[in-house]
Amino acid sequence: MTLFLIKLIATPLIVAAAGWASRRWGAAAGGWMAGMPVTSGPISGFLAYEYGPQFAAQAALGTLYAMPAIAACAVGYVWAARRGHGWVISMIACQGSYLAMIALLLPLGASTVVVFVLSLVALVCGIATVGLRERPMLPSMSSRSVLLLRIMVATGLVLIVTLIAPLLGPTLSGLAGTIMIIAAVLAAASHIEHGPKGGIAVIRGMILGQVAFLAFYTVVWALLPSLEMLTYLPALIAAGVTGFVVSRATSRLSLSAQRSG
Repeated sequence: MTLFLIKLIATPLIVAAAGWASRRWGAAAGGWMAGMPVTSGPISGFLAYEYGPQFAAQAALGTLYAMPAIAACAVGYVWAARRGHGWVISMIACQGSYLAMIALLLPLGASTVVVFVLSLVALVCGIATVGLRERPMLPSMSSRSVLLLRIMVATGLVLIVTLIAPLLGPTLSGLAGTIMIIAAVLAAASHIEHGPKGGIAVIRGMILGQVAFLAFYTVVWALLPSLEMLTYLPALIAAGVTGFVVSRATSRLSLSAQRSG
């Protein structure tokens, strides 16, 4: 019961922090937070606590295995939005691309080398597609109903995945934690408020957040069997430092683009 209450309290607090970032710094920042392990991170921690470090380390590898699907989701959304489609069609393209890539990945098997190569290639391709220089300054999304929906969905996902993890096994549990619900809600809300550029801003932030996502789960996979629960401290530090570097680099690119334009 105590662990269940922790899940009910911790997950909404983490998602609320992501919502605060969106309100404070706009849609792109909200997308960046959606790209961070806001939902899958708590899932990983609870899997380690409930089912052991080895299970959670293998699940972390499964989470990284989903990165090509996350990149495909971003590409599908941006492709549809740039062609002037509304949020519904853009979301169908986004989620359809995600599911199609998952269907292609599952039969391949998740060997360590394959996972890391695919993760890096997917990250590069995703960033190249959405671009780095175009970062529109948009008002933050103010809808409380959107934030409430995100909290409910994220908490539900954490509870469900950690409950059925023994049935799914570690790899599928890691994959399940990456279901693109939070980013989808953010992108749809921003698309409705600001048009296609708003949705693309969220997706761009999300794919850039995947750099920190990769850093987080690489540390979890590498150190969890030896450091156990203490692993999440260096993993969070790695994600934070990586995210800061990416944010600084993209800000400089944006400024140089504005000056040259």
